[in-house]
Amino acid sequence: MRAVYRLIFAASVAGAFIAAGAASAQNADWYVQGNAGASFASRFDDNPHHDGDAGWALSGQAGRDFGNGWRADAEVLYFDAQDTHGFGRTSLLGGFVNGYYNFFNKGAWRPFVGAGVGVADVRSFGASDTRFAYQAKVGIDHPFSDRLTGEVAYRYVGVPGLRAEGESGGFHGDYHASLVTVGLRYRFGP
Repeated sequence: MRAVYRLIFAASVAGAFIAAGAASAQNADWYVQGNAGASFASRFDDNPHHDGDAGWALSGQAGRDFGNGWRADAEVLYFDAQDTHGFGRTSLLGGFVNGYYNFFNKGAWRPFVGAGVGVADVRSFGASDTRFAYQAKVGIDHPFSDRLTGEVAYRYVGVPGLRAEGESGGFHGDYHASLVTVGLRYRFGP
């Protein structure tokens, strides 16, 4: 089963590169985006139950804007956080396919909601496990030009059913985290 999750993760990453290649075809609907921010309120809900301090987050996306408020992309996300009890760091590396809806599509400020599914590898306590993952996003966009748009977003990430054993005892249960990110999206085309 673990090989299936790794294959899905690899397909998500490949999808991001394919979308980026299609974007270079000078179609104004394709875009790339980079985000940086902070993770907070991370936690394992089962054994051992522990909470994480604030950490950092990075992600990259490639996708398509359909021009009617809807857009979709493939994303690679990485974040980590120090455990509040000093047990070490917990990190997540995931690949997601996301969908978004922008309200007030032609306005100067464009609130949006989004959701995504994919796979994520969670590492903690000297062990790791790769499982199905999901995320929900809410934020606001502001176009600086026809090609460049800024974004501020909150996202909630969940990875249910983790189970791993390692030298430091491992972990099992559900993992959750919140992130706040700031990003820039660049649209291709004339």
